[in-house]
Amino acid sequence: MKPITIDTITQAVIDHGDGGKTHPRLYEIYTSLVSHLHAFVREVKLTESELQQGRDFLNQVSHHIEEIPTGEMHMLTDLLGISELVELLHDDQRGTEGNLEGPLYVLNASERQIGDRLGVDPEGDTLFLSGRVLELNGEPIAHALIDVWQPNSKGLYDIQDPSQPPGNFRGRFTTDASGKYAFETVVPMGYNVPASGPSGELLRLLGRHTWRAAHIHFKLSALEYTSLTTQIYIAGDPHLDSDTTFAVRSAIVELQKHEAPEKLQARNQSKPFYTTEFDFVLKSATLAETHKVTADYVYAGDSK
Repeated sequence: MKPITIDTITQAVIDHGDGGKTHPRLYEIYTSLVSHLHAFVREVKLTESELQQGRDFLNQVSHHIEEIPTGEMHMLTDLLGISELVELLHDDQRGTEGNLEGPLYVLNASERQIGDRLGVDPEGDTLFLSGRVLELNGEPIAHALIDVWQPNSKGLYDIQDPSQPPGNFRGRFTTDASGKYAFETVVPMGYNVPASGPSGELLRLLGRHTWRAAHIHFKLSALEYTSLTTQIYIAGDPHLDSDTTFAVRSAIVELQKHEAPEKLQARNQSKPFYTTEFDFVLKSATLAETHKVTADYVYAGDSK
């Protein structure tokens, strides 16, 4: 065996295996990761104590906390811009832009009907959100599944806030024959990402704020179309240009306020409310994606 030196260790790690014969794509990722990690260690001249601090940090990130039951690893990749970079890397500029899922998605939200209320929040400002799901050529997509989740008017999701009923501001809708969806909700508030754990401490040490711009999450799927996970943002939010996950792009909606008595009566509202519209555009699935898209759609339908 050749002696390991500072000049040979990186290649020795890369060569320790079958050279990608078993899993070529894994080997490609592994080789690049090892090369970049070793280059990073050399560049910053990492010390043993700093390495241990890094190990401790990653151990803590993986632990479950009350604010994020699944742990902080997902949030950490968001905060480092890695999640959004992956979205940008694979965005071919056709259809609605993809965006982060985030760490607070919950499977199997309740089935809702078009026009239903998404959640209960007496103090929130009512928002009526509607639009259509379309093909690239503008034709409507009927029976598309739309999974929606958002925080309430105080910036809290149901799984973070014991005062909210389970499933509050979560729901699954199916578009009608014209591709339309519509539901009643409240204007969400921007919020601070959970900062009681190691990721929050990292942001504080870097002088970074913890704010996310106000947004609503969507996951869409339809037979023969590529599934889409995205977010729409509320115009006027003070953190649109500095969202701590770097995820704000072009999907920003303007809210229209309604306070005339006849408008309130027509919508059965006792105080001013808001409306907005957003159309989603899905691209056709490639042959390689068709099986997965069909499986996702069937699974989503079976979970109703």
